[in-house]
Amino acid sequence: MSTSNSNLYSCTCRSTRSHARLQLKANLSTVQKGNSSISEYVSKIKEIADALASVHEPVSDLELVSATLGGLGDDWINIYPAIRHRSTVPTFSELHALLLQRISRCWENENEAKILRVQIVKPEIISWAPRIIVLHDFLSSEECDHLIEIARPRLQPMKVQDAETGKVIKSDNRTSFGKFLSKQESKNPIVQAIEKRISVFSQVPVENGEPMQVLRYEKNQFFKLHHDYFSDTSNLKQGGQRIATMLMYLSDNVEGGETYFPMAGAGKCSCAGKMKRGLSVKPIKGDAILFWTMGLDGKEDPRSIHAGCEVLSGEKWSATKWMRRNKHN
Repeated sequence: MSTSNSNLYSCTCRSTRSHARLQLKANLSTVQKGNSSISEYVSKIKEIADALASVHEPVSDLELVSATLGGLGDDWINIYPAIRHRSTVPTFSELHALLLQRISRCWENENEAKILRVQIVKPEIISWAPRIIVLHDFLSSEECDHLIEIARPRLQPMKVQDAETGKVIKSDNRTSFGKFLSKQESKNPIVQAIEKRISVFSQVPVENGEPMQVLRYEKNQFFKLHHDYFSDTSNLKQGGQRIATMLMYLSDNVEGGETYFPMAGAGKCSCAGKMKRGLSVKPIKGDAILFWTMGLDGKEDPRSIHAGCEVLSGEKWSATKWMRRNKHN
């Protein structure tokens, strides 16, 4: 190669590297604003990495690397110390690989946060004895509508379990319509997301839960005072005693239909328009009530007795998840 050609090659290479570094700096200004989505970050980083890798340009300016990571948010900055303590400075392609690993973990965390509705669900403890927590915005509007549509075609008049025999019988104490979700319906991604959320907030394993039950209360329908735990022994063979209940409201614009706890609190509350002693929770679409049917001593808590107040107008939809002491079978 002649000297002139060699100089030309050298100039071209330096020019390409310079262009790649300028491209990197230009993209940094966009990245550092912190407004891009993860997919946009990936696209920008990959574009820069490919340009630098094509001319074998190492990232020798650690401050530039730090600025890149800092621009992606505080959660990303922990990659920088690992880079600083390396014996050799990484190429941008290597940095890109590190970032992709981090993106993968963050993506999983973001997906988990969506499933659990992190920073959306707002817990409110309304009673310590019995233990009752209202979880505001526990379900999204779409999740509520989805559960209703699954159950609507096959609703049946609800029954109760006989306290002595454990058999399911008709009763004037419960006048709603309902349906247990089938195994196939429980595999639906939306249902599985709700199941996982119930498990995390209750700290009861998913496998300890009975199938979810969707209920509809029309005008004048109700569920009189009752306990969710079993008085008979036959039902205990399917996973032990019920220890907690998650009751989720799926509809709005209902008059009456409150969930009433007569032995919680010392004040008065409304139950189907009548003032009664205790606590009641008004149906609000997306809200849920987590209450414990067993006390801290591991025994059934009679104070967990509750009722579904009569619906005065509108239509009340709800979903119930009962949780057992052991794996339900």
